Amino acid sequence: MATPIPIVLVHRNDLERTALKAALEALPHVQIAGERSELRAGLALAHQTRPTILVLELTVPVEDTLGTVAQYKMDHPDVAIFLYSDLLDPDTLLRAMRAGVSEVLRRPLDRGAVGQAVERVAALSARSKGGGVVRHVFTVFASKGGQGVSTIATNIALGIRHGTRREVALVDYDYQSGDVAFMLGLNPRRSLGDVIAAPRIESTTLQDALVKHESGVFVLAQPEQLDRVEGLTANQVGSVLEILGSTFDVVVVDAPHVINEITLEVFDRSSTILLAVEPSVPSVRAARRSLEIFQKLNYLTIPDRVRLVLNRRMDREAITVAQIEDTLGLPVFASVTNDYAVVSQAINMGKPLCGAAVPEGRAGRDLAELARLLLPTGESDQSAPTEEAPPRRSGGPRFFRRG
Repeated sequence: MATPIPIVLVHRNDLERTALKAALEALPHVQIAGERSELRAGLALAHQTRPTILVLELTVPVEDTLGTVAQYKMDHPDVAIFLYSDLLDPDTLLRAMRAGVSEVLRRPLDRGAVGQAVERVAALSARSKGGGVVRHVFTVFASKGGQGVSTIATNIALGIRHGTRREVALVDYDYQSGDVAFMLGLNPRRSLGDVIAAPRIESTTLQDALVKHESGVFVLAQPEQLDRVEGLTANQVGSVLEILGSTFDVVVVDAPHVINEITLEVFDRSSTILLAVEPSVPSVRAARRSLEIFQKLNYLTIPDRVRLVLNRRMDREAITVAQIEDTLGLPVFASVTNDYAVVSQAINMGKPLCGAAVPEGRAGRDLAELARLLLPTGESDQSAPTEEAPPRRSGGPRFFRRG
């Protein structure tokens, strides 16, 4: 079976982007990993999805676009960059090639030229594979509060640290009810509020705001006064993640319980989104709505980019795992046992379940296993085998009927 060719497409004009997408999807083995209308958002997505080909519209000022291309190519030398433009004077072409552009697609669109360009990249990609350290951004999300997102994020960060000794950062972006620092028994002097209050978000400012947990995990906490993060923007969120992603091997994000510009920025920069769901009708309905949005944003086109985590699972539930998988169209990647007494005590005492080498309780063991599944010890750049989502079945109780 031929290797898929993932492509990220960035173009401001909806009609031209749609036509270009159709031309690419008509080619064998091409997989559109995402599309964006704005350059910054498109590059953020490309940084995480690591496409084989990145298609960009050449916009004016040309120098800015080519400078961005050159920087991206330095960070990702194995990615082939296509420019889509009608600015084809010799000087522009020369500067584009010097910036690292592989192909220039002429306007109006020539489908034959597009196909030939993709074939050349596919042939080169088949001959050589890139290597190096793989960095990860794991984002834990649920569109409903109270799903245990902070507990999951906190403990998988600790689990990854204990299991791999990699450099791990934990970011609390739940700007309405962030509890990560409290769960870790930390009382940080500085927080995200100090980072966004600075004139510019720089590595030194960010490093100064991080607090180190005894496990070795570095934490960017929410401030006690939530008005200190009022006006938080997607650009600021992206800048923080960009710096952390270049500094730490693993970044774990506790995401806010809403889909807006901030969470979309986080999702675009995430290598894996862990969608938390409980075995209840409201929780599964909320998860399904989130997945519908993920589908529109192309997050589901990359295998295993969105993974389902069943939290507070009991041995006997009115809603079974099979029914949840059937309704959501995704397999349950991992489940965490409903260990209410132990989890509550851990939260109240500020002692996380995975704070020590031996996890606390059944839920702690499940969370440690989830961390292991996400980033096995000794991982190079190999992913676990892809598990296809089960087809929707018509049988069984209809707990989740629309309406």
